[in-house]
Amino acid sequence: MDIKNIGIYRQERPSYSEKKPYFPPAIFEEYPFNDRSTDQNNYAYSSIRNLLKLLELDSENFGKKSWNPFGSFMKPGDTVLLKPNLVRHFCENGDTKGLMTHGSLIRAAADYAYIALQGKGRIIIADGPMDDADFEKIASMSGIYEIREFYKGETGFDIEIYDLRQEMVVKKHEKIEERVKLAGDPLGYSAVNLGPMSAFKKGDLDYASFRGSECRPDIMSLHHNKEKDEYLISNTFLNADVVINIPKMKTHKRAGVTLSLKNLVGITGDRNWLPHYSENVSCSKVPPRRWPIGHLRGGIEVVKNAIGFIKPLRDSLRQFTGVTVSTMRSGNWHGNDIIWRTILDLWRIALYADKNGIMRNEEQRKTFVIVDGIIGGEADGPTNPTAKRCGVLVAGFHWPSVDIAVSRIMGFDPIKIPKFKGFSHLADIPCVSNIREWDNKISGFKGMCLNFKPHYGWKKHIEADTDVKKQDL
Repeated sequence: MDIKNIGIYRQERPSYSEKKPYFPPAIFEEYPFNDRSTDQNNYAYSSIRNLLKLLELDSENFGKKSWNPFGSFMKPGDTVLLKPNLVRHFCENGDTKGLMTHGSLIRAAADYAYIALQGKGRIIIADGPMDDADFEKIASMSGIYEIREFYKGETGFDIEIYDLRQEMVVKKHEKIEERVKLAGDPLGYSAVNLGPMSAFKKGDLDYASFRGSECRPDIMSLHHNKEKDEYLISNTFLNADVVINIPKMKTHKRAGVTLSLKNLVGITGDRNWLPHYSENVSCSKVPPRRWPIGHLRGGIEVVKNAIGFIKPLRDSLRQFTGVTVSTMRSGNWHGNDIIWRTILDLWRIALYADKNGIMRNEEQRKTFVIVDGIIGGEADGPTNPTAKRCGVLVAGFHWPSVDIAVSRIMGFDPIKIPKFKGFSHLADIPCVSNIREWDNKISGFKGMCLNFKPHYGWKKHIEADTDVKKQDL
């Protein structure tokens, strides 16, 4: 096994099972439960199994009852956190297939974790969705409660499920009308200060211009300034021995793509501590896109304002307006020089913050990534993506490497995505795949691959022109 490898598996049918709690399509030799129920439509389960085989995890025992692919990075007694991307219970275009991590992947990951734990330890499913998300509806849609009930009834093992938010909001016309206090993380939260390790300490930045979830500069300035850069992190996450990150393959309006690194936003307890963008657009290096007919954009803006209460029409119109000053000021474009720093800070915390939230020099927990691209999300991501049927799963241990490989498979040029620019050495990382074109180094991938449509604020600034060559990464 080479932990630097990236596995890419493509299944024939880009679809999910809808039958909870997502039994495997066959009773595989290593399957640990007495219940022999199967679901022939659960292709994702066997795809994850094949993906782990591609990565040669416990390869000498594959096909035997003793096969334990996660045993190389977890052991009995460990606390294992499964971190899906649960986002919210609705998509503005009505199709949530490309929005959330599907429950069938969570079930398969839980089963292989259970095998490694030998029934001794903890499995936790936890995420902090968006502030207007209804966690009960998300849980119902994803089937995680049914997964928990199966485990309890079959083995007596308790899978724990937590909404990591401290608060949810009720919105009307995108304005907050009510705030609802939530139980949050049962272990509480820790303020983690990266100090000089923060990506915000590189470059001459105007801290006063930083804005977060609710544009609260009074909160932001307390946690991001010249003296410190700190984040409120879930103690359940910090206390995990192993984290299995299960993000969705999607585009993102502020970060270009949302994959394993961006998925860490869900481990925070207050998103007003997270710099998302800068209101100081005068410092932006890239001007807004201009249209051949000068008055077109202005005319559409007038129409948008006049019918702003008609959300579906407004959302369709914004795909044609280009990058306006308004979208720049809210950070929804390729010139966002802030969110990538937050993302890299959270990744460093995930690796190096100890159980007390103190940054260390050594990695503090084992991590593994499985990216759900069976049905991905393109265009207006991350909250209103168009579902894209791909049938692809990608896995690996090194998060930036996995994300770079996935971005390239999506048809993007990783060098054009700010959070990847510091990882020029990753072009030669090998991928193993059942698809010949992807059984190669990342730098050897050809053409547009899955040809995802980027978010409109990233159009013509993120797409791969030809091959991504080594020197370009």
